[in-house]
Amino acid sequence: MPIHDHVHTLVDAVTPVVTAVPDDALDRSTPCTEFDVRTLANHLLGTVEAMRRIGAGEDLDPDDPWGTGGDHMHDGWRDDLSDRLSGYAAAWDSPDAFEGETMGGTLPKQMVGAMAFVEVALHGWDLARGTGQHVAYDDDVVAAALEVMGQIGEMGRSQGAFGELVDVPADAPPLDQVLAQAGRDPKWTP
Repeated sequence: MPIHDHVHTLVDAVTPVVTAVPDDALDRSTPCTEFDVRTLANHLLGTVEAMRRIGAGEDLDPDDPWGTGGDHMHDGWRDDLSDRLSGYAAAWDSPDAFEGETMGGTLPKQMVGAMAFVEVALHGWDLARGTGQHVAYDDDVVAAALEVMGQIGEMGRSQGAFGELVDVPADAPPLDQVLAQAGRDPKWTP
């Protein structure tokens, strides 16, 4: 299932969650245990822009290639993140974006595009849960994320990008399976 067919649908689901984050929710916890809502939003502001640049074939910041350093939060962060999500989708909505290598030839763009897709999907769910919202992912988005997690889940867990595998029933809904492979408890509540 080609990811590029689903990046706009993914972003269309996450953007309303971003714009509806209340100011008084920024200190709440999220299912991504290393981030509260504020640090999760800050993380997304940086990484979504870095992933957009990779998809667009642009140069990365040599001092912070993954966008994980610094404080990106400001009064207009919701609009900024919404714009960055749109830019990410536009950069990755073509099969050409997934061709070649990045990071000085050390990573296939196909792998980075897959990681970017699940990064947005997982953190979109994290942000929704942490702020008492629901994110409505399209079945095709979930199917694409499940396929990606089947390809990179073990590697991500071994490198600390995902938490330990969470046990869910074999017949669990596909989104629950995606979350479980990324170390998230689908039943998590604040």
